[in-house]
Amino acid sequence: MKEININIDGESHLIITKDGKTALGVKGNTTPEADSKEQKVEVPNILIVTRKNADVLFVLKGGEGDLFKIVTAQELYDKFKYQWFEPLADDYRVLIYVNKAEDVKDAYKHFTWDDIVNFSLVDRPSISYYNKLEGDWKHNQNGGADYLLTMIDGIPYWTDAIGQIPFAFDTYREHKNIPATVETGITWGTGKGSDVILGNKDESNTYDNFFVLRGAIFASKKFSYSIEQTGKTYPPVIVREMAHSIDSKELGKVISTLEYERYAIWKK
Repeated sequence: MKEININIDGESHLIITKDGKTALGVKGNTTPEADSKEQKVEVPNILIVTRKNADVLFVLKGGEGDLFKIVTAQELYDKFKYQWFEPLADDYRVLIYVNKAEDVKDAYKHFTWDDIVNFSLVDRPSISYYNKLEGDWKHNQNGGADYLLTMIDGIPYWTDAIGQIPFAFDTYREHKNIPATVETGITWGTGKGSDVILGNKDESNTYDNFFVLRGAIFASKKFSYSIEQTGKTYPPVIVREMAHSIDSKELGKVISTLEYERYAIWKK
């Protein structure tokens, strides 16, 4: 049996996992057998997220309209589509607990932000970021390797969220500005060439667009450009790219209200 004690709104709660099932321990009061008065039991509005074997991965605080639930990570992704890493994006829920036990570490592919930057800095053809090609980080074996969840600096993320960052780096280096990078992300949001042809854009306020923006903002600090005359007929000028030292942990920062108002063109 595994037990986890967590504090929720000042109250201590016990999560118990035993025989492939997870349950919330509820404190009650001992009363005389003849006492027929109903006892009020407070059940916290939380979502306990587990592996398929019922081991607890993390806990989210429920939002308005939520009720107490125990769900697998796959169900959370497929059915609820909740996320806990971009407060201004849709379907946000507050992360209140992450299980750091050794026996759940293999539920995640583990990285540092340096790892994400290093993968993103590799110069690749833009087409390589298409689904399941070499630049598709969530599929690449040196990237997300088709894991559902990624762990970076102690915070879990949906792997497909992190996968937007290398694409954003490459797109920024091509267009050299943030709005064009975000617009390209919206255009290719579904990852399907047929949707691009039909004009089916992803203009949702979901985390995918936020992580394209994260990558674009970081790239705008990482790279600067200058134009030099060549003295030749062709090409008359060349564009030089200069890379600057930027703390990779900047990628771990959520999109601010100011950045959202300035660049979230999917909402305009």
